[in-house]
Amino acid sequence: GGLGNRVFVGNLSWNVSWQDLKDHMRSAGNVVYCDVMMEDGTGRSKGCGIVEFETAAEAQQAIDTLTDTDLNGRNIWIREDREDRGPNRASAAAQVQGGGGAAVQVNHLAGRQLYVGNLSFDTTWQDLKDHFNIEDCPVQRAEVGQHPDGRSKGWGTIRYATPDHANAAIENLNGTELDGRVIEVRLDNQAL
Repeated sequence: GGLGNRVFVGNLSWNVSWQDLKDHMRSAGNVVYCDVMMEDGTGRSKGCGIVEFETAAEAQQAIDTLTDTDLNGRNIWIREDREDRGPNRASAAAQVQGGGGAAVQVNHLAGRQLYVGNLSFDTTWQDLKDHFNIEDCPVQRAEVGQHPDGRSKGWGTIRYATPDHANAAIENLNGTELDGRVIEVRLDNQAL
């Protein structure tokens, strides 16, 4: 599929199979590829997946209509899959961001910003910052994704001064518990 046909789906329940995901996404269009990412070795779901539609319009329809819908008891979130590194990727990204200037601007975050998933809806940015302020790695900025009405989206971002600090946080904090939920910590693909 070309750029724009694929979406990235997060906050999946551990028991969602690719078939469940495909069935859920079919209301937006014709699903031509669907995969739930598994951890190497354990075969456990990573709680996220990739869905490819026949057209970019269907992928957009999925983002518009299925974000925050309930799948096996958890509200999923959907965004365009940024992992598709085709030859047109750079120019397409620049267009989306309204010219090259904005696209360049986010690059300085590469490797320094983390995505934190599976947050409790009670976790605030302050809780998040406290959890990620590990020794010698002060947090520059912590944010929790919020709906317009102020409810948490169940994920957040953490920014450090250097990629080394970010990597240390992934090693130390991925899979740790925060407010009763085991959190997922990885580099934020959107900051690449």
